[in-house]
Amino acid sequence: MPTSVNNIAATFASIPIMSSSLAAQQPSPPLSSNHTSFTLSLPSPKSISTSWNPHVTGLHRSHNKTSSLLNLYGPPGPPPSSQSISSGHQTVNHRASTLVPVGEKLPSITLSYLDKTDKVQVVSINKLCKGKKVAIVGVNAAFSPGCGRFVKRIETEKSRGMDLIACVAVNDVFVVKAWGQNLAVSEKVMMLSDLNGEMCRAIGAFIEVGGANYLGLGVRSKRFCLSATNGVVTSVSVDD
Repeated sequence: MPTSVNNIAATFASIPIMSSSLAAQQPSPPLSSNHTSFTLSLPSPKSISTSWNPHVTGLHRSHNKTSSLLNLYGPPGPPPSSQSISSGHQTVNHRASTLVPVGEKLPSITLSYLDKTDKVQVVSINKLCKGKKVAIVGVNAAFSPGCGRFVKRIETEKSRGMDLIACVAVNDVFVVKAWGQNLAVSEKVMMLSDLNGEMCRAIGAFIEVGGANYLGLGVRSKRFCLSATNGVVTSVSVDD
């Protein structure tokens, strides 16, 4: 037994021990002829586009619509020294129209309004102006900043010399009445609805507003002030 143990010890002692540093210096065995090499190719990086993002696209569209509406109705706050209506992409169509001349009788147009009990009433321009001095104020749209200032200015200038001031907007009767309450107009101001644009067409004070940038607003009235005595035009002006 001692002899066997000695033989085993002698066998292990005869095995050379190689340090880690020497092992690292040993060259690696050559690759066999059957070894296949692979080349990894990566695609070139592409620029990231935000056009896929519906939220970004929606923001751009919203900005374009907002800018277009500001061009039409004007920004909030004090009025600028001079105001013009932008016709980007030919969305605002100013047709060649002649304003009703001084001395002409007002057209027979029927307008609507809400009375104090919120019932819809209709009235003709001829009946409204019969035997009275009336100032008719036309606006682009209710609740737009520029139109609100325009109505209040006309109310201040015309309230003394007129029996009635009729504010006409291409909006429904509910919007028109709510706008009058918001402006806190006096009892002398009557808020009238020209929903289909018949009044502004008849006197030649209309514009057609279309296209995606303007939300397809259709026929709108120019801002104008018309004075009439007993249904006959005495003065007319357009606020450009």
